[in-house]
This record gives sequence, structure tokens and C-alpha cells, in this order.
Amino acid sequence: MRLPVTSMIVAVLLCVLPAGVSADSGITLYKKVGDAVVLKPGTASVTGPIINILWKDGGNIAMEWEGAEIDSKRHFKERGHLNTSTGAMTITGLTPEDSGLYTPEINNEIRSPTILKVIFPVPKPTVVESCNDEKTSCTLTCGGDTMDPELVTRRWKLGDKVTFSSKELHITKDVSLNISEFSCELENPVSQESSQPLPNPFNTRAVPVGKTMNISTGVTVFLCLLVAVVLLVSLHRCKTGMWFFQKTAMPWEADFWKNDRPQIATESNGTSAQEKGLTDEETPMA
Repeated sequence: MRLPVTSMIVAVLLCVLPAGVSADSGITLYKKVGDAVVLKPGTASVTGPIINILWKDGGNIAMEWEGAEIDSKRHFKERGHLNTSTGAMTITGLTPEDSGLYTPEINNEIRSPTILKVIFPVPKPTVVESCNDEKTSCTLTCGGDTMDPELVTRRWKLGDKVTFSSKELHITKDVSLNISEFSCELENPVSQESSQPLPNPFNTRAVPVGKTMNISTGVTVFLCLLVAVVLLVSLHRCKTGMWFFQKTAMPWEADFWKNDRPQIATESNGTSAQEKGLTDEETPMA
């Protein structure tokens, strides 16, 4: 009776051990959608010349070479490349459908497999605040639609301090008053993005100072320029007797600042002299 039991145990071990060895010897590789990946035939170097190569995508043949032409299957015809010198297979333009188990065979020897996972990059997050009416406590939410959320790590930056947290961060006025700003980060195995900093909602004076100074400076400069232009136009009007747009000369020409009023005065004086002479001639006749 013991012999069959022992035989069964041995059989189970023989079935389990190869699977465990295969899983431990393989690696998991994360890649971003649209990128390219180079799948290498295991960590051990290939000894001797390579006479044949076989790559499997799951249980299907992806690419094969036996010394002549490379035989590519399905989408590997357009997006696959096989290096016959090293045995490495390159896949370009990765899509989530390319995820899977890739197993190489070099010279009829099965090598360590690679688990390829193609995922999307994380989006740029946004921080949204929600405070109570008294403005003594707030909830900050790190927003961003993420694919494969189980692979996403969230980090909150409280000024210069970094802390790991969930999607929401609860803050109170008595604890967070000395923090200038808050921001959140999203990270997965292929990308990382940070939000724009959010000013501390408990300290409204902390951030607007710089912005207010910039606005005030801009307004001051504009008003100074406007006053200078008005004074220059008025000076030109007083000196020349006409508006600058009535002048035919350019500002850098001497005639632009020439006073035309004396000519009008001369003509007026001439008319008065003629009238005066006529009066003198009529006086004796009277």
C-alpha cells in the first residue's frame, strides 16, 4: 500500500518542480504603450554558434529561424525583428495586446521566459480641494483617470516633505498652517507625473503675494508709459500748434517739432496793416 502512495508523491513533485523553476527563472518586464522592447533569451549567455531560434508568444510561434530566412507569424511580420547573432527578439509599436509570456528556444534548448506587460502611462494629476465652512479642515483629492490602478503609486508632497497616501489627503489648519503648498504624484512602472502645486487653503496670504506684486508692477509700468505718452503728445501740441498726426514729417526730422503758428500770425498782421492803411486814406477825404 505504501508503494503507490510514494509513487504518487514523487509524481506530484515532478509536476510541480519544473513549473516552480520556470516561474523563478523568468522575469517580468513592463513597457509603455507605443514603445519598443528587446526580449533577450535568458540571463545565461549562449555558448557556441546559434543554429536555430524559436520564440513563442504563449503557446503560439512568434518568430522562427533555422539558418535560412526568418519565419515571422501574425503581427510579428510587421513589428517583429529577430537578431540571429544574439537570439534577441524586438517588438516595436507595443500595444496592450502584446502582453503575455514569451519563451525562447536557442539551439533546441528552452531558455528563461519573459513576462511582458504593456501598460499606459499615468496622466498628469490634478489636486482638488474641499473644505468645511469654517475652513478648519480640508480634503485634497488627487485626480487622474489611471489604467491598471493596482500598478499606480500615489505620493503627496507637503511643501518639501513627501508622504505616501491614498487618493485623498485630509489636512487640518492647526497642523498644516506652516506648509506653503501641496501637490500629488502618480507613478507606475513606466511613467511618472506631478500635479501643479496647490496653495495652502489655510494661508491665503502665502501665495497671492507674488502674483499680486507682479500684477501691481505691471499696472504701474503701464500707467507710467501712458503718462509719458500723454505728456509727449501734449508737449508736441503746445510747441507746434497742431497734433502729431497732422504733421507730414517724421518724429526724427526737424520739421516734426517746427512751430507753424508764426506763419498764421504774420498773415493776420498783414491783413490788419492793409485795413489800417485804407482807413488812413479815407480820413483826409472826410
